[in-house]
Amino acid sequence: MRPGEICLVRLRIPAKKREGARDEQLTYKSSIDGLTCKLVPLTVIKGAGHEYIPLPQGENATTADFHSIRTKTEAPAHITSGFYKIEAGPQRPAHYSFEESKYVLSGQIDVLDEATGITHHLVPGDFAFFHVGSKVKFSTKSQGFAFYAVTRPVRDPHPNLQGREEGKARL
Repeated sequence: MRPGEICLVRLRIPAKKREGARDEQLTYKSSIDGLTCKLVPLTVIKGAGHEYIPLPQGENATTADFHSIRTKTEAPAHITSGFYKIEAGPQRPAHYSFEESKYVLSGQIDVLDEATGITHHLVPGDFAFFHVGSKVKFSTKSQGFAFYAVTRPVRDPHPNLQGREEGKARL
């Protein structure tokens, strides 16, 4: 396969494979064009929900990275995901040297965009994308909770996830 191509084919597993050890990587051929693709197991993290994130004393906002990978693309980069929690308190400034997508799960997160002077009031279901160079201030009058994905390595490892990552998913 050439870089950037996606291999989407039907998987044919012999009957003995269906009942045997299924935790190895399988190689198979496309029935359409003869391309060879390798199956890669997914990563599952058990108990990564927001109820496991402690809010540090003296801080009103925290992040907890729970998974990071180095991509296998032509220009490798990190993709890290985790949770963001904020409670009432002082504004939390952020100047982005990476991209971030944030999806609000509960509460309200206010984001002052310093480029425009506009404060966005994000509520559950709202999505925000922060570009390299974005400069913002986060705040809330109550509390807010969001899931995020960023293009940087782990910075704030989740303190309560040790032992929750499964080795390999079952195919």
